[in-house]
Amino acid sequence: MKKPLFPCLAFILGGLLAAAPSAEAASRGDESSALIERESVRRIEGEVSGSICFEHVRKLSGYDRRWGSRDYAEAISYLAGKSRDYGLRDVSIERVSIRTGRETFWMQSPGGYVPWECRRGSLRLVKPFPMLISDYESASSTVADHSRSTETEAELVFVGKGDSAKDYEGLDVRGKIVLSEGGNHEEVHELAVQRHGALGTVLFYPFPAQSPESDGVYWTRILPMSRDGKARSTFGFSLSTNRGMFLRDMLKKGEKIVVAAEIDADIVPDGTFDLLTAVIPGSTAPEEEFLLYSHLDHPKPGAHDNAGSNATVLEIARTLSVLVQKGILPRPSRTIRFLWMPHMSGLNMYLSRHPEKIGKIKAGINLDCVGLNQSKYPSFFYVVLPPASLLGPLTDITNNLVDLFNRRLSRAFVEGSQQGFLVAPEGSRNMFQATLLPYDGGSDEYTANTTSLNIPSLRFFDFPIPPRHNQLDVLEYIDPTTLQRVSYLGAIVAYAYAGMGPKTAPYLLNENLYQAKDRLAQDLLKAENLIESAGPDAIHESYRRGILLLRWRAETEQKGLTALRNGAAFDGSLDERLADDRRGMEACAASSLAELTKRHGAVCRRLNVRPLKGTLGTPDSPWASVIPVPNPEIKGSPGYFDTYFEDTLGPNYLKKYPNILHYFAYGSTGYYETLNYMDGKRSVLDIYEAVRAELWSGDYSFSHSLSLEETAEYVRLLNDARVISLKKR
Repeated sequence: MKKPLFPCLAFILGGLLAAAPSAEAASRGDESSALIERESVRRIEGEVSGSICFEHVRKLSGYDRRWGSRDYAEAISYLAGKSRDYGLRDVSIERVSIRTGRETFWMQSPGGYVPWECRRGSLRLVKPFPMLISDYESASSTVADHSRSTETEAELVFVGKGDSAKDYEGLDVRGKIVLSEGGNHEEVHELAVQRHGALGTVLFYPFPAQSPESDGVYWTRILPMSRDGKARSTFGFSLSTNRGMFLRDMLKKGEKIVVAAEIDADIVPDGTFDLLTAVIPGSTAPEEEFLLYSHLDHPKPGAHDNAGSNATVLEIARTLSVLVQKGILPRPSRTIRFLWMPHMSGLNMYLSRHPEKIGKIKAGINLDCVGLNQSKYPSFFYVVLPPASLLGPLTDITNNLVDLFNRRLSRAFVEGSQQGFLVAPEGSRNMFQATLLPYDGGSDEYTANTTSLNIPSLRFFDFPIPPRHNQLDVLEYIDPTTLQRVSYLGAIVAYAYAGMGPKTAPYLLNENLYQAKDRLAQDLLKAENLIESAGPDAIHESYRRGILLLRWRAETEQKGLTALRNGAAFDGSLDERLADDRRGMEACAASSLAELTKRHGAVCRRLNVRPLKGTLGTPDSPWASVIPVPNPEIKGSPGYFDTYFEDTLGPNYLKKYPNILHYFAYGSTGYYETLNYMDGKRSVLDIYEAVRAELWSGDYSFSHSLSLEETAEYVRLLNDARVISLKKR
């Protein structure tokens, strides 16, 4: 057989022709996808209800969903009851005993939070005149977590921020209540109460006057016990900026203020953090699962964060369960699991109790802060993809179905059609689109998207968001139409993934081919532009970076094909096609590398610089021979609620690693992927270069990047904490 003259072009055109919609569909203008039956999309669209979903938000936002509280238990019982009503199977509330808040679930913990309940609380001005300052009934977040019952009347003293020792120099706070402006409430309480004998603490944040946040009473906490473990907490209040400044300004003028604090609250003895699971069982591969999950906790009302997401997960469950039970949709091949859980550490809690699920949960969606009415609070709806280290069928399915979703809404909007515009009767008629973003690890999906757990997960979220973690996160921000649209998108992605099999496998290969080609082309463009802009001193390093980027992309796409082969239930009939696609990707990558080398030569001639010849070689670095090996006993990632490193290495452990940024455990894709690329084969230098390539490919900001020195120090920290071990190549 004669080889094609342009192998990459032939490979691309072949895939595009295979992936093209039928002439019949094109002539009708149908917005459809080969990855899910058109009839299934229509049935889901006809069943999903933003109105039902909104009623769940209304109910859930009436609970003060603090961990371990009676309201949290009632909220989870409500969700369990509805799950049973909707025909879900294996509905189960699991209770995790929490005593210290430092119980570890691999590298995560509740972060010092313990089960706690508040029944009432108020802070009143007594002198110079009587006035209600704040009350639990109107703003449940006014009582700091871990406060205990009290009836106290005492003088109020201003301590500035109040979270450092110098704030108390020359001040006598014993037997008084302190007022802090913008301090860390834990530290304020530790210093004022436990060390200096104050009775309790009051804190406010100094947001700009007249800003939306200035009336928010923000959720805070104090430690349940002093840091030495010898004394119990007393009480703390959180106030709005406006109320806090009112008190501060009176004190600064020399006015003596006396306040009365009344609280009925306490740590819950024998308390638990609860989570709820329920399933739609699969048919042919029920042991494999697709997971939809959201965190349940937050103070009342918490309508957007996170009752809207809890309700959306329930609406996706209701929609698919009803359609399957009534025989309107075929039962999906894989089980679809739904999980409502504590924030941040909840997924680790579940998986550490069910290690048999590791490797069986194949993919998922985390929902956090969805349902905004964008005409009431200008915002965008985003879908965050899994990281490149977990590239696989979920990324391809999501790219395809988000495009379908956006095209359907746009066409319906332009044509003035109700069909396809997904409007709830009580909701807005806003235009709406989903925007795809690369991985950022901004919520509970950061536990799932690790190579040790291997649960590629999306995140659905709105941004910007209205004031949250306070009493201003109200039902009025929520739009039944947005809830309907997000529920619909979640349902079609979940159903398409759970239904992967021999019938959809050829179309998944087509989709993967198209998207892989596009990703490679985008990376080639970045590399060529870097070379074009380089001067004589940087041209060779720019070329080297470009080559490493394209090699990383080629390796990532090959692993993506493997993940597709393993996850899509191929029956063997497509093995030859899969091999062809692998060879085609190799040819495409080789063609791109050759094009980049040609561009490098042309720019070198223009700059009168001798081009690089032969291989790039390996930089002279001792880290080229050091290989991190993951500890198989530790799963997941460091996290927002993270006491693992403190408990393992000591309270001031970061002082031993001065190059590591304080947010390494949460919010940095560079650190996150550095751990993900540790496979026992790559050297530290290999990992650094892979992460550098991924961040460049994804257009990440500088805040996500790591230098080689920082990478090496992070490796040292992980080794010291027994997350990894090290070996020599």
